Amino acid sequence: MRRSEVGTERIEGPRGCHASEFDEVMALINDTFRAGIDQDIRTDYPLVFNEAKLDLMRILKVDGKVIAHVPIAPREVVAKEDAFTIGIISPTITHPDYRKRGYATRCLWDCVRIMEEEGWPVSVLWTLEATFPFYQQAGWEAVGSQGLTYWLDPADKERFDVGSFEVQCFDPSNSTHIDLVAGVHDAEPYHIRRSAEDYKALLILPKITTFLTNASDERAYLVYGEATNKPGLIEGGGDPAALEALVGHILREHASETIQAWVNLSPSAIASLLETKSPGSSRPVEHSKGAGHQMMRVNRLTLLLERIQNHLGEKGSNVDGEVSIECEELGECVTIAFADGSVDLSSRKGNNVISLTQRQVAQLIFGGHDSLEPLVLPPQAKEILDRLFPYYFPIWGLDHS
Repeated sequence: MRRSEVGTERIEGPRGCHASEFDEVMALINDTFRAGIDQDIRTDYPLVFNEAKLDLMRILKVDGKVIAHVPIAPREVVAKEDAFTIGIISPTITHPDYRKRGYATRCLWDCVRIMEEEGWPVSVLWTLEATFPFYQQAGWEAVGSQGLTYWLDPADKERFDVGSFEVQCFDPSNSTHIDLVAGVHDAEPYHIRRSAEDYKALLILPKITTFLTNASDERAYLVYGEATNKPGLIEGGGDPAALEALVGHILREHASETIQAWVNLSPSAIASLLETKSPGSSRPVEHSKGAGHQMMRVNRLTLLLERIQNHLGEKGSNVDGEVSIECEELGECVTIAFADGSVDLSSRKGNNVISLTQRQVAQLIFGGHDSLEPLVLPPQAKEILDRLFPYYFPIWGLDHS
């Protein structure tokens, strides 16, 4: 346990939250992020705020009072043949009377330490543009849009045929329902790996309704939210006709409303359906309610590239050549070499070297936010890297926190 004295203040932390402090932390967060609405941060994000994850809730106390908190939540991404763990930074808070003293920054860096020790190569968060500098000073960078939003007006219900499907509401006590949703989601080539307990918690979030069809060969599910942080159609999948019926069902149930639908940039059944029905009508997800701007931090470049090596091999299948990415802040140099249809990663420094800051590495791999100056790369390196990046992976709406 770390304690220090700053002036007359007795500082403790950053450290993990104790069970006796849990309610105090929840009250601190709710006073800022849930003031005036009938939602609670604990039930909105049950996979982040629970007593099994206390050690990932990093707090700092002053004179015995919790005044800063930054939680981190690991989620496992599956992207075709690749898989890796990301660390999601959830609501970051400092008590109003203690801001601008670096307390939340100390908690944030403690989360970085945990990610590095655990080998989580990437961190993700969502925030407002005004808070970019706070996260940028710790290595995060705002990235290009990672999703799309479709807006479905009342008239759009005619585009979605409900057919003769029997629509049911998800029942968390029904193991068949859990198996159906898990089977459909896990069959997506790009998905988040979840346990049965994860599904039970996520599919009954406050102001969330999950619908499904359970025909033997035409199974689908669709999640509809009316929560401030998760509004609209936030996740779905399955047989195209059955999924279409579920969209049609929701549009008819909410016949006078305009409903937003979030989709990832990686391929999915729901993205394919919405683009087929409303071609070219999507907008970047940042324009939708509840989304926020995405920021990314590359914690370990070599580890990340190793984890997406199948992606690199697929995108670089017609490439012959190599490029070295050097980042002094990360203490890494990685050479990506292509020859005869294969890809090789090594720590040697080749002849075609680009030197980037940690934030520029995130910009290179995940695309740059509109507020950033575009990266200027040497032509030979640019030709190779433009084939590989930006790289998109899914973080479904249910997993946002």
